[in-house]
Amino acid sequence: MEATGDTSFPDDSGSQSLCPDPHTGAAAAPGWAYLHKPIIVMVMGSLMSAAGGLLFLLQSLRVTEESRSVASACLSIGLMFVVVGLVWVPILKEKQRRKRCSLGA
Repeated sequence: MEATGDTSFPDDSGSQSLCPDPHTGAAAAPGWAYLHKPIIVMVMGSLMSAAGGLLFLLQSLRVTEESRSVASACLSIGLMFVVVGLVWVPILKEKQRRKRCSLGA
């Protein structure tokens, strides 16, 4: 096989970067704009957890006759939403980083 000068690979003299400079050519959404969904999920989960905690407090002070199962459900579902939002944030950040890398490459 002959060695020819025509290759389909760019010649950068061996200094290729896996990810381009983040300050150049960023056509993505500005700042935290791509994180609005997990932030909303975390806020809603926090509110639901707070409601469950408040129901526990009111029930323990004998102010309300709500059953503990309602308070437990609100608290556990709210905490689940908070955890889902917290796990979702790094996933979206990694997805955004890979998208920037693929657009720059």
